[in-house]
Amino acid sequence: MDDAVPGTPLTSLLTDTDQQSPTRRCFLLRVRPDRLAEYVEAHQHVWPEMRQALTDAGWRNYSLFLDPPTGTVVGYFEADDTDAAEAAMARTGTNTRWQQAMAQFFVQPDGGSNQTLPQYFYLA
Repeated sequence: MDDAVPGTPLTSLLTDTDQQSPTRRCFLLRVRPDRLAEYVEAHQHVWPEMRQALTDAGWRNYSLFLDPPTGTVVGYFEADDTDAAEAAMARTGTNTRWQQAMAQFFVQPDGGSNQTLPQYFYLA
């Protein structure tokens, strides 16, 4: 089976498709099963300054979805340039503080690192 290993047909399809978009981004995070309720509760009260930082960085239509049995979070957002919007957020102190506060909820070692999913289909 081809699991998007460099140089394989699947990797070529995902890399070369014209269905990709620099304006849409989907990613996965992995939350510790024993901390799911607390993690969801924290997102019911996102700091106003974090919301503003996301807006100022160009994030829009940002949503998080959770698969409770696996603790997998699916994130989606749109921006004029998603790479630039992520970079802008990475430079803010507000984001640094938010990520530090959220780190306790993620599966270690890297469950809190965005695993970006490749886009291969889009219907406008």
